[in-house]
Amino acid sequence: MLTGILSGFVAAVFQSISYLCTKLFIKHHTTDIGALLALSHIIMGIISVPLVWFLKPDQMPDYTSYQWKLLNTAGFYLLGQFFLFAALIKTEASRVSPLLGLKIVILALISVVFLQHPMSLTQWVAIACSSLAAFLLSNSGGRIHLSSIVLVLCACLFYSLSDIHIKMLVDQFGYLGVLRGALLSTGLTYILCAIVGGIYVIFKYKDLRRETWGYSLPFALSWLTAMFFLYTCFGLIGVVFGNIIQSSRGIISIGLGYLIANIGFERLEPKITRGVYLRRVLAGLLMTGAVALYYWGH
Repeated sequence: MLTGILSGFVAAVFQSISYLCTKLFIKHHTTDIGALLALSHIIMGIISVPLVWFLKPDQMPDYTSYQWKLLNTAGFYLLGQFFLFAALIKTEASRVSPLLGLKIVILALISVVFLQHPMSLTQWVAIACSSLAAFLLSNSGGRIHLSSIVLVLCACLFYSLSDIHIKMLVDQFGYLGVLRGALLSTGLTYILCAIVGGIYVIFKYKDLRRETWGYSLPFALSWLTAMFFLYTCFGLIGVVFGNIIQSSRGIISIGLGYLIANIGFERLEPKITRGVYLRRVLAGLLMTGAVALYYWGH
């Protein structure tokens, strides 16, 4: 349990860093999120090849036994990434990241509607708290565009669907041990994503500069590191509890944003007043409390 919680927290830290790396790329490449998606996943796929080669068992299970788990994990994840990057073009990372805590709401709705898992009154209160946190964030430091909120909600939906299949995929290789199974599942996912990215590059980009690859690297390294820990987290403590731990990325992103803006990198995060900062912290804490309340009421 402790290892799963720590893995989730480390994943949240590196995800928060990756959001800032996304803004760094966007500032230098005129909002071309397609290039970042494609190139970063090619880099992650290249890193994943030797990882999978080293971790795979002598007798891999038949591909048909896990193909849909793998395809759904990668496919829904890529859709989530696309909508998240589109939101980051319009809004600072410190405001987008806490809203990803709404994943717990979507996971709850999926559980009720499709998996027939009933929800308690306490869990509905948690959903109300999440909505209030989103409202506080949308009114801190200027109003978030409705289009950005819609994009984040779409990202949350597809991330939630991917998370469910991540757990299934890790369980598929559970006989190897959770850690090895999680790392192998991560590597397989990102090799598949790299193939998609490579196809996109072939048809979309004729001449990519070395600089473009260079600006993709920080995101690729921080995101892949986050995913190694996230898959491990889900394998050890499950998707719902894992997302509760993940909600800490909202507070982490707020803190990173405040630090970066105040050491001179206002191109990544605009400087805000102390009052706005405290309001964002309150919203982040409320979001964290909401997801914890949801789990407690389970």
